[in-house]
Amino acid sequence: MFPIMVELQDQKVVVVGGGRVAYHKIQNILRFNVHVDVVSPEFHDGILQLAEQKKVTLHQKEVEYEDYQDAFLVIAVTNSKSVNEQVAKTANHLVVNAENPELGNSIIPASLIRGKLMISISTGGASPTLSKQLRNQLAHQFDDSYESYLDFLYEVRRIVKSKSIHADSRKRLLQEVVQPIYLESVEEREMFLRKLEE
Repeated sequence: MFPIMVELQDQKVVVVGGGRVAYHKIQNILRFNVHVDVVSPEFHDGILQLAEQKKVTLHQKEVEYEDYQDAFLVIAVTNSKSVNEQVAKTANHLVVNAENPELGNSIIPASLIRGKLMISISTGGASPTLSKQLRNQLAHQFDDSYESYLDFLYEVRRIVKSKSIHADSRKRLLQEVVQPIYLESVEEREMFLRKLEE
């Protein structure tokens, strides 16, 4: 599978299924500020609460092709193998079959997010449990300090790109700021930015 990050904010995302597993999939998607349409005859209490908060739109019915034909991403996560397979076979764009990943064309990896830093891990559907275990191990290495550090790196890159700096100097500056001292010290970051803006 080809790894890629996809912007979903303005895309239609449909989850087919309304149970506990669907609820967890929806919670994961909502971390990315995406509105979700959920199609199912019944809904988990957590999904009903999300609907009350206007985070999802519910369609209480058996799924039909028209419910997801124009969706950019469809996640099939019902308790019916035949329904999941039918959705996976007929969806037009990205489709995740949670029960049988091989029938879809996409997999949702375990992800660690620290501001602009995102680390995603996939085992190709072989063991989602291992993916989560590895993500949790990395969470200790890449702690919350990376969020402000990435904001700093973004600002440095923005300033460097806006200035008329020779390519070699630009490369040297961008290599310098990934040294450990800038991760560890907010003061060093501020000093670097002041010098850069002079």
